[in-house]
Amino acid sequence: MDKGPSHDAIDHLLGELEAPIMRQMWARETATVRQVLEALQATGRRVAYTTVMTVMGRLHAKGLLARDLAGKTHVYRAALNEEQLLRSAAARRVQELVVEFGDVAIAQFLAEVDGLSPARRRQLEKLADGGA
Repeated sequence: MDKGPSHDAIDHLLGELEAPIMRQMWARETATVRQVLEALQATGRRVAYTTVMTVMGRLHAKGLLARDLAGKTHVYRAALNEEQLLRSAAARRVQELVVEFGDVAIAQFLAEVDGLSPARRRQLEKLADGGA
């Protein structure tokens, strides 16, 4: 599994159990609490069914998971993919910095961009335009 910057960002954004649950959900189309529990236990994580159920309910309340009722069982799916979550969190963080520091924050962002290579700038422009 990739342990790069986005992996670290997800760990920072989400709780200790939320991050691995979301990774399980991003790896599959849909899942029940039991399926996620079994996948987590297969990685060596010791966790109770009720704990996974509670955390998945909280992720649903936060808008990160969607769920449908199939009989008596909730079937969950990721409401946002990993990139959408990272973009949303980054946008909120940038807005907070601009509100708190105003033009100084924007000037600092520009100074950081000025120090980048042209190739890296093109990568970031593509990312800002919605590309990968």
